[in-house]
Formats: sequence, C-alpha cells, structure tokens
Amino acid sequence: MEKMSTPCAACKYLRRKCTQACVFAPYFPPNKQEDYAAIHKVFGASQVTKILNDLHPSQRQDAVTSLVYEAQTLLLDPVHGCSPHVYNLQRQLKDLQDQLHIARNELASYNNIVPPLDLPPPITYQQNHHNPMLMPVVSNYDGPLTQQLHEEAHRVESERSAQVQQMQPNAAPSKRDDCP
Repeated sequence: MEKMSTPCAACKYLRRKCTQACVFAPYFPPNKQEDYAAIHKVFGASQVTKILNDLHPSQRQDAVTSLVYEAQTLLLDPVHGCSPHVYNLQRQLKDLQDQLHIARNELASYNNIVPPLDLPPPITYQQNHHNPMLMPVVSNYDGPLTQQLHEEAHRVESERSAQVQQMQPNAAPSKRDDCP
C-alpha cells in the first residue's frame, strides 16, 4: 500500500500512515479534523469503518454527512441528540401538509361555486397589426357569470332610479328655485 503525501483527518487523528486504500480519505480531507473527531468520540473508528464498508460507494458521502451531523448534535445534547431537530422538521412538514389540504379544499369550494369563464382566444399580431391601444375592445364574454353580472347591474340601476323618483316629489323646494 502506497503512502499518501498528506494524511486524511482520520489518519492524522489516529496518528497512523494514510494509504490509498484508506476508507476515510475521500470523506475526511485534512481540513475536516473536527468532523472526524466528533464521529470518533461518539461512534468510534471501527464502527464507522464497518458502516462505510457495508455501504455502496455512492451512498457513503450521505452516510458520512449524516454521521457527522448526528455526532455533533450528540456532543451538544447527549440526552436528545438530533431528535428535537427531527421532531421540529416533522412538525413543520405536518403543518405544511395541513395548509396544503386547507388550500386544496378552498380551491375546490371556489371551483364548485364560480363557473369557469370562457375566455376569448388571444388576438394574434396578424389579426390586429394596427396599434392595439387604439382598437376598440369587443367583449364576447357571454358565460353565465357575465349574464348574472348584467342582471345584477340592471337590478341595482332600477332600484337606484326608483329611489331617485321617490325622493324627487318629497324634496322641499330649494332657495335657488324661489329666487328670481
């Protein structure tokens, strides 16, 4: 086994020669000594070696990242470790799922109440090659919602005109009417 020029953080911590076959070298470069020290204190070198050797090489980086995170949180909180963080993330996920469920229910209720509008096809440049700001706007919205809006506007206008007619005979003559 050939000796490497600079030992990895694990071999430096363990005070041994680092070789090309070192399982720690790809995941603990010389500048990651704190990460390896945390893993070594919590899990031990032989246990981490077993874990890494049992995994497929494509999964090892994720495992090392997870082990480092768990080791650092266990050193900060020996009783609970990373479980409060996991609990908070699970709670946030549940809250977001509940909000999504509420939003979907609201959307479904709006879809049942308001009929969809039939929008006209967009005007292409060939159809309207003149200045579009000067072209008259033609409305072709003849859906049920538009009809309801027209009926409601007509009803409000007729009520307003009826109120105006009722107020005119009862209105007292103004001083301007009396003046010559």
